[in-house]
Order: sequence, then C-alpha cells, then structure tokens
Amino acid sequence: MNYEKIEKNILEFLRDYLATSGAKGFVLGLSGGLDSAVVATLCAKIAPTHALLMPTRLSNKANLTDALRLAKTLGLNHKIIDISNILESFCAANGLSKQQKLRYGNLCARVRMCLLYDYSSEHALLVVGTSNKSERLLGYGTIFGDMACALNPIGELFKSEIFEFADFLGVDKAIINKAPSADLWENQSDESELGYSYKELDGALDFILKGLGNSRISKDGISKGLGNSRIPSGEILGDKIPSVEILEFCKKRMKNNAFKLNTPAIAKVLRD
Repeated sequence: MNYEKIEKNILEFLRDYLATSGAKGFVLGLSGGLDSAVVATLCAKIAPTHALLMPTRLSNKANLTDALRLAKTLGLNHKIIDISNILESFCAANGLSKQQKLRYGNLCARVRMCLLYDYSSEHALLVVGTSNKSERLLGYGTIFGDMACALNPIGELFKSEIFEFADFLGVDKAIINKAPSADLWENQSDESELGYSYKELDGALDFILKGLGNSRISKDGISKGLGNSRIPSGEILGDKIPSVEILEFCKKRMKNNAFKLNTPAIAKVLRD
C-alpha cells in the first residue's frame, strides 16, 4: 500500500473536518496500544491534541508507560484518570461482578467515552475514534463506548494494515510489537478472544467484502477454478484462500454486529 498517499489523505480529512466543526483541536483515549498511537500521531500533525490515559487497577502498567512516553514525544496535552473507583461504584450500584467480563469490559469502554466527551465539551475539542476496519466489521468494540466518536481517521484500514502504517509513521517499536489487547481485564488478548490472528481475519474479511464468497472455496479452503490454494497477487489481503470456517465466523460476526455501525432507528411518523 502507498502509505505516504494514505497519510496525506487522512491528514486532509482531519484538517477539513476540524475546520468545518469550529472546534479547537482533538482529544482521544490513549491506551498505549497501536491504534490510538497511530491516531494520536496523525492528529498531532494537524492541531492541538489532548489525550486522556484512563487505566484501571487491572490495566497492564507497561501500556500506561508506553502511552505516557508517546504523549510526551508528540507533545500532547495529557491527563491520567484512574477509572477504578468509578467502575467499582457502578458495579456496586448495579450488582455487576468483574467476573462478568463482557459486561465489565463494556462498562470500562463506556466510562472512558463518557470522560472523553465531557472533556471535549469543556475544551471545545473533537473526540477522535480509534477503531480500525477489522474491529468495526467484526463488531469487536463497544457501541457507545470505544466505537463512539465525532470522526474516525483509521476506520477504513484493516488491523494488519495499521501495523504497517504505524511503522511508516515511526511509531515506537515497543507499541508496534506488543500483542493487540483492549486491556479490559488482566491478560486479555484480542486474537485469543477472537480465536484467529488479525492477519487471518483481515484476509477473510477482505475476501468477503470483495464478493468472492464461498462459491470459490471448498471445505479445505482450496480455490475452485484456480487449481491451487493461492490467488493472484493483490486480489485480497494475504495470499491464501481463507478456510470455510473463518469465513463463516466472520460472516456471522458481521451479521450479528452490523447494528453497531448504524445510527439508531427512528420511527417514521405518519401525520395524515
């Protein structure tokens, strides 16, 4: 991919959106992970950028260290807010246990977004999203949590592309090389939770989006009509036909989570 061209396109997007919004700059949640590092790097090239670092007592301390280092390197206005007490108060009021990982993880994401939007209101900033295309398509995110934003500069880039883009932008290798994790609970790993690597998932998602579908694959993942397990270079991400299993996994997640990409349904009122 031409990452120089992609960077130029995204910077123009950020500049134009900010100009029409009337806001003074950007704010994002900086986790110490790859996606927020890329977004922060891009935003800092356009306008004053603020970052909230919002760990819990369960968060990986190395992520906070990486986020702080990046904030200082980029010259971001940054603030650390430990959200542990907020979470504990909510859990106590709502009878929520940390062992209910999905609910607890969603709560973490929504508390962070509440803080970001409150901060953005106080300082006249735009909340910038950090969800990549892989997460958005698979619904691997929290609606009204980390998926909420005023604008998203990386939402059309697959996770595997974000790794390459980060390297192009000069993001710290310590951030690029760490295992992807939402850090919602101790030892959480995106790829372990999803059951596939992002490289495998992105290949399958791209295969589906390009309309290649199951008609071109057999149960062992061999392409029908192509005669082998490889496809013409550049046709999809990766160079192997995805298996039926991963294609079905992706299709199911895409179908079940499509609502997360849509605005709320509004009833049409007949006034006659």
